[in-house]
Amino acid sequence: MPEPLDRFEAGMGQRRGALQWILAGIGLALLGALVYHAGPRRLAELAGRIGVWTPLILVPYALGTIIDVEGWRATFAHAPPSRWLLFRARLAGEALNNLTPTAYLGGEPVKAYLLRQFGVPLNDGASSVILAKSALTISQILFVILGAGLFVATRGPREIGGLWTLAQMAAGAALVTTLLIRWQRRAPVSALARLGRRLFPRSAQVGRLERRAAEIDLRLSNFYGLRPRAAVASVLFHFAGWFAGAVEISLIMALIGHPIPWSDAVIIEALAQPVRFLGLLIPGALGVFEAGGLAICSLVGLPQDVGLTMLLMKRLREIVFSLFGLMLLARLR
Repeated sequence: MPEPLDRFEAGMGQRRGALQWILAGIGLALLGALVYHAGPRRLAELAGRIGVWTPLILVPYALGTIIDVEGWRATFAHAPPSRWLLFRARLAGEALNNLTPTAYLGGEPVKAYLLRQFGVPLNDGASSVILAKSALTISQILFVILGAGLFVATRGPREIGGLWTLAQMAAGAALVTTLLIRWQRRAPVSALARLGRRLFPRSAQVGRLERRAAEIDLRLSNFYGLRPRAAVASVLFHFAGWFAGAVEISLIMALIGHPIPWSDAVIIEALAQPVRFLGLLIPGALGVFEAGGLAICSLVGLPQDVGLTMLLMKRLREIVFSLFGLMLLARLR
């Protein structure tokens, strides 16, 4: 007979699966309502203007991934793996981050696992994944602050209230950065291994993590003190990578015949980042991203049909790369 823990885990898994399907259905219904309100024919007409140039939409994200790979390489203590391996591992991991409601963290262990399959020690792979994710998060916060600053400078209030808001965001960014670094110096992997042992007492994967947790924690705690230049370089590379999304927006808007200023593209891409976190429980933030993105587009004066067309093109690009990432995952395994 199944043990109580096994029955509990199975029941929790079934409830999580049902909840995810329900939330995905709600997100899809929300997206359908947005498309219906904007007018399917009008959206098809705008999207049809891109025509044979549609593959160009994939280019900015690919370039951004290449830049992010450089940020990832900067975190390795020894000779980093090849860029091509990291590029494929990142696409595979990001596909899972986009398709699973795991706060954009579900693909991170997969990246370390894939590197291990190609001879990268788990200690190196796991520590680099954690450090790169931290650098990505810090750079994302900086990018959001930049977008908010551009909005205040171009359209928002110039009085002391707008500057005070930016000051608060900067202070919050400094706090998050400090907490991330302190967290990495407090043996987080060992704590995770202990939690895994309590939840899955017979797991072989947890056992492997336990044996390497102390060394991974040591590498995390030493990184910022022994290699500060590498830490800064990783953040700067990832910060540059965020601009690929703004390039993508500018390109889409130009292809559909509605070019916008570069500052507006940065504002839309930057302010859209927090929106995705509002849909953490929905795979891919389906519907939530489009609804929040439309609100941001309205702030910069974009018509609803134009804004939604651009967001749907971004969604199409995400689907293409997610499918490609899943295929890579199957081949790399």
